[in-house]
Amino acid sequence: MNDMKSIPNQPVSMPRFPRFQPDEVLYEFDGPRIFTVCDSEGELNLAYWSDEDAVICRYFVVPTTNKILQSLRRGEISLYDALNQPQCWLCDLTHQGELVACQRVDFESIPKDSLPAIGTMLLAALETKDIAHALAVSKIGPRK
Repeated sequence: MNDMKSIPNQPVSMPRFPRFQPDEVLYEFDGPRIFTVCDSEGELNLAYWSDEDAVICRYFVVPTTNKILQSLRRGEISLYDALNQPQCWLCDLTHQGELVACQRVDFESIPKDSLPAIGTMLLAALETKDIAHALAVSKIGPRK
């Protein structure tokens, strides 16, 4: 796991995410990996599991909207695009779900191997849809 100290950051008050529990799980594999969570002001955020070790699970968290979530579910935008927001936090939780650290970071400072690859969709089936759409467009040609 990348050491949070190696990423330029600004600590934020722990109450930012007082209840770091998934509101809606968008993808689950050995536990929730991509989900929505509300912050202390009741604002909607998207949480993305980035890494873990024997002690800590790290999530990358960004503010989001219902429109972004809808586009993500439909395969209209990639995970990378949904996460690329002006406000970003790296949150470390114990495996029991206790928030132990939360740091404000710049999206550009997060190591690329900690983020989904550019073009990765929420679900693999959506990537197939994206490929089929691209092939259809290439057969038709660009609109004039």
